[in-house]
Amino acid sequence: MIKYSKYLKRKSCSIFLFHGVIETNNYNLRNYNKKHIPKKKFKKILIDLKKNGTPISMDEVIKNIINKKDFANKSFAITFDDGFFNNYSIAIPILEKMAIPATFYITTDFIEKNSSSWVDRIEIAVNVKKCGYTKIFNREFKFSDSAKSKIKFMNDLRKIIKNNKNIDPYKITTSILKDLKYKKKKFRSNHILDKKMNWSQIKKIDKKKLFTIGGHSKTHRILSFLTDSEAKKEINGSIKLIEKKLNKKIIHYSYPEGLRHTFSNREILLLKKEGIKCCPSAESGINTKNSNLFKLKRIFCI
Repeated sequence: MIKYSKYLKRKSCSIFLFHGVIETNNYNLRNYNKKHIPKKKFKKILIDLKKNGTPISMDEVIKNIINKKDFANKSFAITFDDGFFNNYSIAIPILEKMAIPATFYITTDFIEKNSSSWVDRIEIAVNVKKCGYTKIFNREFKFSDSAKSKIKFMNDLRKIIKNNKNIDPYKITTSILKDLKYKKKKFRSNHILDKKMNWSQIKKIDKKKLFTIGGHSKTHRILSFLTDSEAKKEINGSIKLIEKKLNKKIIHYSYPEGLRHTFSNREILLLKKEGIKCCPSAESGINTKNSNLFKLKRIFCI
């Protein structure tokens, strides 16, 4: 197992990015990218980090950087993206017991509809099919009935869809599922890999001193690929809904996908206009007092 404490440094803060925590990972295709990590591993990661470092909240991250104050040696912060129910049912009790603060960035459409992202929709379909074929921009993609073949299919699709601003991921997913002859239209699942939190649970989290709620867009589309009006709808719509549900202003956000090409100064300006103070990326690295609050780096835990 990776000892994530190796990323803890002097006068800096390492922000760790999680998505989900599950009891055990006994899947072949589903969760092949380890987005949801086993409970036992999650505990070991936290024990290692707390033994070797100092846990702080994202509010403290903001305060240090605004005041240009050195972080305590080997500071670290815990964050979760998307809004999976297992954050509430499995991760939070562990974090509470260890007195480690965390921030949960939620995608509001996922919460409103208990729906799945486009990539999870494809993964769900591929998982139950013995073979399949689709075509995107005259390029063929196919898989046979083996985990290796299906994983290659998923990775190839991820690469082309996540790097082409001319592709609407949800529209192309509808087309792919049609090619795969997968007829289920509603992606609302209570499976531990898919189920999202509801507003009642999010409100309970928000009332706990250790935890903070932030935004993570409306539909999890890549913001930099959108038109001005679409980007504004994704950002403003998600912030206003969260603020309405929690009856408070929020200052925390994170970019969907979060790599360098997925956000720009346009998104940063939109976020600042809505009162957001901090928006970490998914670019790997650590942060110091001189870091940009809208370009903070995180370390993806798998």
